[in-house]
Amino acid sequence: MVLQQLYYIVKAQRMQWKSTDDILSFQEKNLKKILTHAYRTTSFYHRTFRERGVTPADFNSIDDIVKFPFITKQEARESYPRDIISNSYSPSECIEGTTSGSTGQNLTVLYSPEAFQYYMAVTYRNFTVLGFKPWHKFAYTRYAPIKIGTPFYEKLGFARKKHISVFLPPEEQVALVRSFNPTAITGYPSMMIEWAKIMKETGDAVHPLFIRTEAEILTREAKEFMMNVFECNLYEEYGSAEFVHMAFECLEGGYHISSDAVFLEFLDGNEPVAPGEEGEIYITSLVNNAMPLIRYKINDRGIPLDDTCSCGRGFPTMKLVVGRDDDFLTLPSGRKINPRAAIPLFELTSSIKEFRIIQKKRDYIKIDIIPGPAWSIHEEMRLRKTFLELCKEPVNIVFNLCDDIPRGRHNRPRPIRSLVT
Repeated sequence: MVLQQLYYIVKAQRMQWKSTDDILSFQEKNLKKILTHAYRTTSFYHRTFRERGVTPADFNSIDDIVKFPFITKQEARESYPRDIISNSYSPSECIEGTTSGSTGQNLTVLYSPEAFQYYMAVTYRNFTVLGFKPWHKFAYTRYAPIKIGTPFYEKLGFARKKHISVFLPPEEQVALVRSFNPTAITGYPSMMIEWAKIMKETGDAVHPLFIRTEAEILTREAKEFMMNVFECNLYEEYGSAEFVHMAFECLEGGYHISSDAVFLEFLDGNEPVAPGEEGEIYITSLVNNAMPLIRYKINDRGIPLDDTCSCGRGFPTMKLVVGRDDDFLTLPSGRKINPRAAIPLFELTSSIKEFRIIQKKRDYIKIDIIPGPAWSIHEEMRLRKTFLELCKEPVNIVFNLCDDIPRGRHNRPRPIRSLVT
């Protein structure tokens, strides 16, 4: 186990310095492998490929990937486990993961042991990119502890980590972080914002080497607030339960796709967008043979770039993911409001403990608010005026003061959601 982990760590470290052409060649080769494996060992892909009139023999270059059907989360759920798990693997030998189910429909994902080890090697690589060393320690927020490294490593003083459960009250989470005093912190921005508020109020903040956020929308305002409190740089990572890690930010500011683990497409309809244009993201795992996910529609949007990062890594770059389709508010005219523009109006307002924006119709938006002691009718009037100025269209905005706001199955709040499709 230890030797295998070290092998994957070394491999992942080397892959990032390959040339762009070498990485494209690697992806092309591995896309062919995963298409062939899925077609031969899963009934789902054998059936859907045949219905589309294609076989792995029709794949000869990366451009041919558009010939193959994509898969939605709903299709993956309905096909699990019998039709989408490879008959080359027994579920008992695989590692299980679960999506957050923020839409009410979670998906169980099985990783092959080899895929999981490589995903963890990619995780470690993304830490080292930011200056993390083997003897450093990190704290992370999650609903359950991650399986990375071994007790053997920690006994030697390597990869020491502290799990901060999302189910603990914020004050207890902060106490654990303070006592551990980590070199790095990684986790959900919605929770680390609360940590920063508490630490700023008490005047007793930790100062790690860096903070890394994942899985949620991070606004510029929240990023600046946390950097000021923690007195360190903050970086974003693009990840999901289905693929673990898809892209990471380097010290030079480049947002690199982890092209040795996943293949990302940015599409408008079924056509690839040009560099610099926004598109829907479809993802193919290049390593998980246990539960192949090919052209998986993840309902995120992003922008591919053709820039070469000054850090020298050969991985292609993208602009930060701006959110899922239902994170955007769609106005009566059809114009969309980016969640990164709507959320800052509320997330750092001192008179609000917690909030949730729900769009039920194009012209009807409800805002649930757990008020703090400083909340007043004047604050409500101010926020209503500011929100209407953002919309610039006739929209009925209803404020709902409440004592509790429902959270997802992993106890993570979702600040914005549109029911308009």
